[in-house]
Amino acid sequence: MNKNVASTVHKNANGANNWIKFINASPPPTTNLSNPVVQKHEKKEIEVVAIDCEMVGIQPDGQRNMLARVSIVNSKGETIYDKFVKPTEKVIDYRTPVSGIRPEDIENGETFVTVKREVSVILKNKLLVGHAIEHDLRVLKISHPKHMIRDTSTYWKFKQLTEGRTPGLKRLTLHFLGANIQEGEHSSVQDAKAALQLYMLARKDWELILKKRRSRPRNGNKSGPQQRRNR
Repeated sequence: MNKNVASTVHKNANGANNWIKFINASPPPTTNLSNPVVQKHEKKEIEVVAIDCEMVGIQPDGQRNMLARVSIVNSKGETIYDKFVKPTEKVIDYRTPVSGIRPEDIENGETFVTVKREVSVILKNKLLVGHAIEHDLRVLKISHPKHMIRDTSTYWKFKQLTEGRTPGLKRLTLHFLGANIQEGEHSSVQDAKAALQLYMLARKDWELILKKRRSRPRNGNKSGPQQRRNR
């Protein structure tokens, strides 16, 4: 079985048809998928990629996560990496109704060591987008600079939709993009594209807020007249 699953759609993945409508629809007015983020103080453009992983449950009770599939898309929404991952431990729960993962998918998958190395190379020096991305990085056993991460589950404007609680990717995508995802088995490619599109929609305001935060004095003191000596 081909280890690259970019074109794989299981027959029970009901969200596939809705995703076709989504990617063929006109992008939101503020969305520009072709332009990477550019920091004014830097001449070099910062590439943007989005990631999502599917996981299976391992011992002892199937509640522990193990990587089963990882997908990465570029700033244009094109899939640049998509592989099943061979299990390193006994799988207790494939979580197929949600993950879409079946035994035959990962039995012939790529080794975890190889996937980790390849993903690390792709993510290096990239602005990384994802939803609840700490789970993906944890299961990949890799780290990424915090200032280079854009997590759609923590962006404050998105959290307004759920009154400050962590919003689900499905709800955000339906509300802000008008697309239904995750109606059946999940697709890590689909979810990565959805997170990317959400980021691109909010990118202008999101980056402006971060820029203002970075420009604040670290000691918290306001610049201005010298403080009085007498207190």
